[in-house]
Amino acid sequence: MKFDIIPNERIGPIALGMTCEEVKTILNEKHYSGSNGDSDYYFLNGLQVEFEENLANFIGISFSPDYTVYYKNINVFDVDAEKVFILIASGESLRHSYDASEYLFPDQAITLWDADSQYDRIGKENRVIWAQIGIGSQSYVEAVS
Repeated sequence: MKFDIIPNERIGPIALGMTCEEVKTILNEKHYSGSNGDSDYYFLNGLQVEFEENLANFIGISFSPDYTVYYKNINVFDVDAEKVFILIASGESLRHSYDASEYLFPDQAITLWDADSQYDRIGKENRVIWAQIGIGSQSYVEAVS
């Protein structure tokens, strides 16, 4: 399965603003892993959808063998974290400095979390890879800024 990150809009078939029921219908019950508070998880917790007033306001995705995640045609879990950072930063209006802990690109509402070699599932832990990449709604960006 191919999931494209479309800033301010969607990751794969899951769009910001979708209801919990719409997400469950699209991803199919067989991929559902469970819920915790306002978040639903899919693909053995590899995909997180957080809801505010029953509307998706954050979508976070980690590596899974069930799908491949792309940003501008680059597999984000098969490229060094700093290169992914630079690629995303190129779509922003302001300059950004690499931070391996966590980062928010406000123009695109893209989040990066925890760059570490333990997340390099493809390269056998030889590269620093992001644990999770996400997108948020404007209200999400305002809440975490």
